[in-house]
Amino acid sequence: MSVKLNKIIQTIEALAPENLAEAWDNVGLQVGSRQQSIKRILLTLDITADVVDEAVKKKVDLIIAHHPFIFKGLKTLSSDCEKGQIISQLIKNEVAVYVAHTNLDKAPKGLNHYLAEIMGLENIKTLEPSNPVVYYKLVVFTPVDASHKIIEVFGKNGAGAIGDYDYCTYRSSGTGTFRPLVGATPFIGEVNKLTCVSEDRIEAIVAAPDLKNLIAVLKRNHPYEEMAYDVIALENGGLINENGLGKIGVLSQPMEAADFIASTKDRLGLVALRGAGKVPDIVRRVAICSGAGADMIGLAKAKRADVLITGDLKHHDGQRALENNFWVLDAGHYGTEKWVTDCFKQILESGLEDACPEMIVAESARDFIVNY
Repeated sequence: MSVKLNKIIQTIEALAPENLAEAWDNVGLQVGSRQQSIKRILLTLDITADVVDEAVKKKVDLIIAHHPFIFKGLKTLSSDCEKGQIISQLIKNEVAVYVAHTNLDKAPKGLNHYLAEIMGLENIKTLEPSNPVVYYKLVVFTPVDASHKIIEVFGKNGAGAIGDYDYCTYRSSGTGTFRPLVGATPFIGEVNKLTCVSEDRIEAIVAAPDLKNLIAVLKRNHPYEEMAYDVIALENGGLINENGLGKIGVLSQPMEAADFIASTKDRLGLVALRGAGKVPDIVRRVAICSGAGADMIGLAKAKRADVLITGDLKHHDGQRALENNFWVLDAGHYGTEKWVTDCFKQILESGLEDACPEMIVAESARDFIVNY
C-alpha cells in the first residue's frame, strides 16, 4: 500500500502536533519531501549508520524515529564525517526521515500514555501538564432556515470537538431585529425599515488555532450581508489540559514492592532495574516518565505516587529521592523509550487503517549502554 508522506505526517501530528515539542527540540520532516510516495516504513528509536544501512537493504522509503537525527545546526554536509555520509546515503536512496520526539512524549495519547498502559495503570492522568490549548466559545446568530448549514460549517472546521465527540453545538431560538441602511443589500427586510426575524443562536467551543479560519468560512456561508457573532474566551483549556510530560495512574490491584519490581521487569522486557530512595511496603499509585525524568521526583511525590519509573538516574537524584522518602526506579532511557516503535505503529494503523504502508521495526536499533 502506497500513501503520500504528507498523509503519514498529518496522521502523527493529529495526535502529536509539532507545537507540543520543547523549544530546544527539533522535530518534523528532516530529510525528504512531503510529496514522496511511501510503501515501507522503518520504525526506530535512534537513527544510526547501521539503521540507515538496514533501511536501504530493506528498500524502505521512510524512517520514523523518536530521537532527532538532525538536532543542532549542521555546519557541513561533507561526506568526510559520519553525519554527512548518512545524509548522502539517505538522499541517494530516496529515504525520508521524520522525527516525533518531545511532542510525542507530551501528547495525551503519546509515548508516556502507551507506557502507562503497558504497566497496567488505570485512571491515567498527565503528571506535568503543559501547552494547554486556548479555547473560545463562538456564538453566531442566523435565520432559522440557515441553522443546519451553519452547524455543518462549525463541525467541518473543527468547532464543537469535545473528547470523542464532534459537531457539538447548542442552539436556542429568539427574535433578531435590524434596520438596513442606505447602501445595504439585505438578505431579509427593506432599507430604512425595522425588521424582526426568527433567529437561532448557535454556539460551540473552538480551539484558538481554528478560530480565525472558522469565522472566515462562516462569513462566506452565512446568508446575512453582515454576520452577527460573539467570541468569548474560556478557561477550559487549562482545566482539561492533558498535554505534558509523564503520566500517573493506579494499579488495578496493589502490590508489594518486590512483586512490583518483578512485574515492571516483565512488562518492560528488562533484565534488571536500578532503584533509589525509600522502598514502600505497598505500591498502588505509579508515576512514569520516559527517557530522563528524574527531575519529576518531587512532583511525583507531591501527587502521592508510591514510585516513579524513569531513566538516566544519577547519583544525586538517588540522594534526593532518599532525602524525600520517595522511591524511584531506573528502567533506563532505552528501556522506557524502545516502546516508541510500537506506539508509532499503533498510531499509524489506527489513523491510516487500510491505507497504511508496511511497517517494520529496525533490528539494528540498540541500547548504547552496556552492562558487563
